[in-house]
Amino acid sequence: MSENISIKQHFSLQGKRAIVIGAEFPAGAAIASAYAEAGADVALCAITADEAVMRIRKVKREIEAIGSEAREYVMDVTLGRNVQVTMRQAVKELGGVDCVAIAPDLFLAKPIGSITDTELARVMAVNFNAHFFSMRAAAAEFRKQGIPGRIISVTSVLGERGLPHTSAYSAAHGAVHNLIRACSQEFGPDQIMVNGIALGYMDWMKDRINPDDEEAQRALRFTIMRRAGRANEVAPLALYLSVESATRYITGQIFPVDGGLLQHL
Repeated sequence: MSENISIKQHFSLQGKRAIVIGAEFPAGAAIASAYAEAGADVALCAITADEAVMRIRKVKREIEAIGSEAREYVMDVTLGRNVQVTMRQAVKELGGVDCVAIAPDLFLAKPIGSITDTELARVMAVNFNAHFFSMRAAAAEFRKQGIPGRIISVTSVLGERGLPHTSAYSAAHGAVHNLIRACSQEFGPDQIMVNGIALGYMDWMKDRINPDDEEAQRALRFTIMRRAGRANEVAPLALYLSVESATRYITGQIFPVDGGLLQHL
């Protein structure tokens, strides 16, 4: 039996509750603002208790200015217990949760022989463990509520195609890509949909491109659109993937927002 669902409903989170992990990063901030504009109350989670908190407070003020509720938290994504406890607190204070976006990012570009054990552990913790811990905690909350939740992981196209000197970073995001695929199958029976957005070269990543490194310049040279992406080009897709009525038949997918970079890289 078909349902009559309007197009507008596919982009509405009216009355819903959202958690954005890594809301201090450009993609996370844009997604949080889009959720609020679509009608959701939002929990903003910074991954460190430093200037990141000031950045999410700016996002919080912008959300409150349009009439939505926003709360701020510090969530240490490197510790599974901390993710679980902080998410549980956010869910309690929001009165539930309907969608979770995961968007922390820690870039590292070094020859593999120069990467220390500490650097490797940190890159894996922020770029992979954060997604693992967050998906685990989110699935537990959705199951407790008995609702068809939505999980969006913001990852990198380097999880699909590596470049020299990005071994640790690419490996971490490669793990996220397969985490999305595996969890979509594991969570599917509970109608919890898991999807990813893989970013290419974005306009806040200028410090990642060494103008003297020919390999690094491929991120610019091979982008079909011949420009960097913008945070407001990530948010609409994240919003669509977070709406329950829109994504009943979309799960386990990783959507590149990369200006066509993967077609050449």
